[in-house]
Amino acid sequence: MVALLLMAKGNHMATTREVRSSQRQRRVRVYTAWHPVLVALLEHVLPEGWYQCISEFQLAREPLRVDIVILRRSRRGAPPRPRLLTSVVGELAEHTLVHFKGPTDELERDDARMLLAYALQYLVVAEIDDPGVVALRVLAPRLTPRFTEALRSLGCTLTPTGPGTQEGRLGVFPLRVVETVAANAREGEHLLYTVTPGMVADPGGIPALSPAEVAVFWALLEHVEQVRHPLPGQRKRHMKDEKRVVESFEQALARLVARLPPEQRLAGLAPEQVLQAYAPEQRLAGLAPEQRLAGLTEAQAVLALPDAMLRALSEEYLATLPRQTQAAIQKRLGAASGRQPARRRRTRGPSK
Repeated sequence: MVALLLMAKGNHMATTREVRSSQRQRRVRVYTAWHPVLVALLEHVLPEGWYQCISEFQLAREPLRVDIVILRRSRRGAPPRPRLLTSVVGELAEHTLVHFKGPTDELERDDARMLLAYALQYLVVAEIDDPGVVALRVLAPRLTPRFTEALRSLGCTLTPTGPGTQEGRLGVFPLRVVETVAANAREGEHLLYTVTPGMVADPGGIPALSPAEVAVFWALLEHVEQVRHPLPGQRKRHMKDEKRVVESFEQALARLVARLPPEQRLAGLAPEQVLQAYAPEQRLAGLAPEQRLAGLTEAQAVLALPDAMLRALSEEYLATLPRQTQAAIQKRLGAASGRQPARRRRTRGPSK
């Protein structure tokens, strides 16, 4: 009887552990890997020293976080006008909540309702008395009819204000919606392409970037690398689309580098670093014979000869070359003929 009770208790404890384990698994937060890309992008285009970019915010004393970015003014005065992404970071309020939909997501009906809920909760948690200091931004590939209809049911009507931008008021909060697909074609807005569906479908289609935008793009690459390989002490998060983010940026980088003129691609590299990427015969291609041999030792000049000329050299002459050069010649000629070259027989001296 005691044994049966102990067995039942053990089964109950095992079941409890399984339930708790299952609950913990359900509570694991899956982040989108596009979110840190947006945060890094905003950090590099905001006027330096004027805003604090908060990548996530706890909206209650109990853990409750949302995929929303807070751009909070950190000093008084009139900040300078940003040069890049003015559709997103231009004319910011003291507190601007940015709701973001990445390349693989769309705006849904509930996004409108949750955005208003987030703003009201933020007023409480951030202890803000005047709601007029809070504004809302939405970044998404494109507006959807269901999102627009949900806004309308909340009393918000959007008015186009430019290519890819529309504005209205959601409750007491000014709202700007930026459609990244349409807006990224504008000058100064090309970096928005990195968070559009085009970045997934055609990373090489990224628009030609200005020097200032290229500098931001390099910084984004560093953040993408940290997504894949967190720094020591950083927690590895479960992220949706992580593989897509990494692959997209790698392909976009290859396209950007291919557009650069040769002098910019090779800037900062020593000549020997450039030459290491080429075989000896490739380095000499296109040079006149006298140019090919200029500055070479006798052994190096012999190795620069084509295989047909190497075969014409006498064994007596080859025997005068360094052993390492002789071995390199034997290896080349053997590989060219498809067989191992026969060893030369040593010439015996006259018998005594």
